[in-house]
Amino acid sequence: MLKQDDTQQAAELRLAFIRHLPKRLETLRKRGLRLCTQGWDINALSILFRELQTLAGACGRYGLLDVGERLFAMESFLAPFVENVAIPDRAQTEAFTMQLTGLDVLIAQHEERHIEPAVTQAAQLTVAPARAGSYPLQVTPPPEYWKRFGPAPERAANAPAATLPRPAAAPAAAAAQKSSPAPTAAAITAIPPAAAPPPEAAVASPASEQRKVFHLSDGNPLACEIDQKIEAAGYELTLLDRVDELKEVLAAFAPHLVVVDAPFQDALEPVGDMVKAARTRLGRRLGLLAFSDSGELPVRLRAMRAGADSFIPLPVQSGDVMARIAELLDADTADPFRVLIVEDDRSQAMFAESILRKAGMRTLAATDPLAALDHLDAFKPELILMDLYMPNCSGMELTAIIREREAFINTPIVFLSGEHDEEKHFEALNAGGDDFLSKPIRPKHLISAVTNRVRRARTLGRRAQANNPRDPVTGLYQRAHIVDRLNAMLAGDETDGGLVYIELDGAGRIRERVGLTSFDALFNQIGAFLAAHIGANDLAARYGDTSFVQLCQGDADALARLAADLRDRTAREVFEHEGKSLAVSLSFGICAFDAGLGDAGAMLNAAERALVEARTRENSHIGVYRTAATAVAGGEPLVEMIRAAIKAEDFQLLFQPMVALQSGDDEQFQALLRLRGDNGKLHTAAEILPVAERAGLAADIDRWVVSRCLLVIAERARQRRPVTLFAGQSIEAARDAQRAAWIGQMLETRRLPGERLVLEFRLPEVIAHVREATAFTSALRALNVGVSLAAFDANPASLQLLQHLPANYLKLDQRYSGSALRDPALREELRQIVTRAHDGGRRVIAPLIEDAQTASLLWTTGVDYLQGDFIQQAGQDMSFDFHAATA
Repeated sequence: MLKQDDTQQAAELRLAFIRHLPKRLETLRKRGLRLCTQGWDINALSILFRELQTLAGACGRYGLLDVGERLFAMESFLAPFVENVAIPDRAQTEAFTMQLTGLDVLIAQHEERHIEPAVTQAAQLTVAPARAGSYPLQVTPPPEYWKRFGPAPERAANAPAATLPRPAAAPAAAAAQKSSPAPTAAAITAIPPAAAPPPEAAVASPASEQRKVFHLSDGNPLACEIDQKIEAAGYELTLLDRVDELKEVLAAFAPHLVVVDAPFQDALEPVGDMVKAARTRLGRRLGLLAFSDSGELPVRLRAMRAGADSFIPLPVQSGDVMARIAELLDADTADPFRVLIVEDDRSQAMFAESILRKAGMRTLAATDPLAALDHLDAFKPELILMDLYMPNCSGMELTAIIREREAFINTPIVFLSGEHDEEKHFEALNAGGDDFLSKPIRPKHLISAVTNRVRRARTLGRRAQANNPRDPVTGLYQRAHIVDRLNAMLAGDETDGGLVYIELDGAGRIRERVGLTSFDALFNQIGAFLAAHIGANDLAARYGDTSFVQLCQGDADALARLAADLRDRTAREVFEHEGKSLAVSLSFGICAFDAGLGDAGAMLNAAERALVEARTRENSHIGVYRTAATAVAGGEPLVEMIRAAIKAEDFQLLFQPMVALQSGDDEQFQALLRLRGDNGKLHTAAEILPVAERAGLAADIDRWVVSRCLLVIAERARQRRPVTLFAGQSIEAARDAQRAAWIGQMLETRRLPGERLVLEFRLPEVIAHVREATAFTSALRALNVGVSLAAFDANPASLQLLQHLPANYLKLDQRYSGSALRDPALREELRQIVTRAHDGGRRVIAPLIEDAQTASLLWTTGVDYLQGDFIQQAGQDMSFDFHAATA
C-alpha cells in the first residue's frame, strides 16, 4: 500500500522542481549564449552538455514533456561535438543560438503557470494522470521515449504507475481522463504497492549513494575546471548562479556538499544559515566549502563562523581543490569507525557499545585491560575509549604500554571516567591520552567526541599517504620534494648537475582539442615517460599545468645532450588516450649548478628564461642559462664579492626617514642596500644590483633584504616602537611563484602585521613584466604587505598601469626634484600625478630632497612624503624625531 508520506514527498519534489525550473532554464540559456557569442571551449561545452542531460532527464521523470523534448533536442545537437571532441562552426553556432532563444517561450510559460498550491492538493496532483492540454507538446514524442530518462526519483520509488510519464493519450482517452475526477485520498490508499525490491537493494548504504554537490558559481575558468573534475570523479553536480536559487534547492533536495565561489563570499553568512538548517533537517553531515579572494584571518574567521568546513584562499590549483572536496565527500563513505572500549564494568561497556553501534560504528568491548592488548592487532581500532581505574592495570598504565607499539602511536585514546579531579585529568593526558570525558555523559556528546577524533585521524592518515614524495604510478616526485632537494644540494655546494625545466609545446591548443580531463591524463603519461628515461638517481616532477622539472646529474653540456635525447624520444612516442593517438613535442631550459645561483627559485627562473629565449630562436627548443660570470672569463670582480656576501650574509642596510608633509608621526624608513668591499669602499645598490642581475643573484639579495627588514621590524615591535620599512626589490621577486608564500610564512613566524613592510619595485621593470607583477602584488595585498612603484612619472603607460596594479605608494622619478621644479609646467604635471594617485587611495613620495626650496615647492603640489639628505642622511640607526618634524 502506498504511504501518504511517500506520496506527499514525491509531490513536494515535483513542485519544488517546477518552481525552480524557470531559473534553471534561464541559467542554461545564459551559459549557452555566452559560449555562442564569446567563443566555444570544449571543456565548457562538455559541462553544458551534461547539464542538458541532467535537466532533460529530470523533466522526463516529472512529466514535463514540452521542456524535456526541447532540452533533448539541444542535447542531441551537442552530442556529436562531445563525442568527437570538436566545437561548432559558425553556421552550427547560429542554429544552436536559435534553439537557446527558443527557451524564452518555455521560461515565460512556466513562470506564468507556477502557483503555490497547498501540500494537501499537491499529493492529488502528483498521482493524477497527466491531463491533455495541461502542458502542450511542442513536438510529437517518439514511442517509449520515457525509457531513456532512467529510473524514477528515489523518494517516489513506491509511487503507482500513474505517476510515471507516459506517451500522450489518444484523443478519446484524453477526453475521458479530462472528464473523470482526480483520485481522492481513499482511492490512493487502495492502489496495490509496487513489488518489493530485493533484500540487498532494500536499503542503500551511504557508500553506494552517489555524492551530490551544489556549486554556487559565476562560471569563472577555475570553477569550470573544478566542475569538470567533480563530474569526472563520479559526483553528481548541480550548478547554481544565485543565492536565492541555492536557498530554494536546499529546501527541497539533500546534497552532500555545497561549494561557494569567491564572488559570493559576501553572502557566505546567509548561505551558512541555509546549510545549518539543512544539516538539522537531514540529520547527517553536509559539507560547506568556501573560496575567497583574501586569505586574511578575519575573512577566514567569518567563513568558519558561517559553518564552512573548508576555506580556500585564491589563487589555488584545481588538483588541490579536488583533494579537499574528496576529503569532505568521502569522509562518511568509508568503512565504519572501529572503536575499542576498555571498561571493567560490563554494564558501562555495554552502554557505550550500544550508543556507538547505533551511530553506525564497529565496536569491541574488553572488560579485562590486559586482554585488550591481544585485540589491538586483529581489530585495529581507530580510537580507544578507556576507563581510568581498572583492576590489574590502570588506564594510564595501559595507555603507556599501547604507545610503545609503533602501529598505535597516533591512535586516539579518549578517557571516559567519573573522576572529576583535574590533576588526574592532566596525569591521564600526560600519559598519552588525547582527551578526557567525564561520566555521566550524554549519548550525543559521546558520539560527537568519538566521530570528530576518528574523522580527524583518518584525514591525517590520508594526507600522510598523499605526502609520499613519489607517485607509484607515474614515477614523478612532488614538486615540493624537488625544491627541497634542490635547496639541500645548493647548501652543500653541489657543482655536478643541474635543473632542467620542460614545457609542452602548444599545450593550450591540445587542451582545447582533447578537453581538460583527457589533457590531465595525457600529461601524466608524458610525465611517466620522462621519469622512465632519466637516470636512476635523477628526479622528475610536474611543476605546473603544462611543465615539468628534472634534477639531473652532469654539467651543462651533458644536460643539453640529455634534453636533446628526451625531446627526440618524446617526438617519436605516440601517446594513447580514450582511443585517440597524439604526438607531442617538448622544449627545454637548463640551469646547471656551476652557474653559481644560490637559490632554488633563482635556478627555476633562470631555466625558464633559457627555455623562453630558446623558443625565440628558429628551430631551437633547448636553451642553456649562462651567467655573466660564466660567459666572460674571470667575470666582474664585484660578482664574487656579491656571491661571498650572500653566503656570509655580509650586506648592510642603511635607513633614511620618510617624513609626512601633512600630519602624522608614524615612523617610516627606506632600507638602502650597501656592501663594503675589501678596500673599504661602500658599494651602493645602484652598483650592486645590475651586476647581481646579470649574474642571476638578484633573487638571493631580495630575500636577504626582506628577511633583514622583518628582523628589524620585529625588534622595534618588541621595543614598542613600531616602524614601517620600505624594501627595494628586483622584478625577480615578482617572478618567483613561491615568494609571496615565503613572505607570508616569515610574517606569521614573527607574528608581524603585513602593513609594516612595503616592497618597492622600479616602474620600468614592472611595465615590462605586468602580468607577473600584478599577480604578485595581489598576493602581497592579501598579506597586507604594501607595494611602492619607484621612478614614477606621467607617462601614459605609467598612468594606465595604475588601473591594474594595486600599488599603495608612488615614488616620483628624479626629474621631479631639484631646480627642474621651478618649471610651472612640470609642477602642473606633478599635481596631475598626485591627484590621480589620491583618487585611487595612493600616497606620493618625493625622494632626493636636497634643499629647503625643493621641499617647499613639493609641498605646494600636494605630495605626501619627503625623503632625502635634506631630511636626514641615511645611517645605521633610526633615531629620527618624526614628531618634531611634523609638529
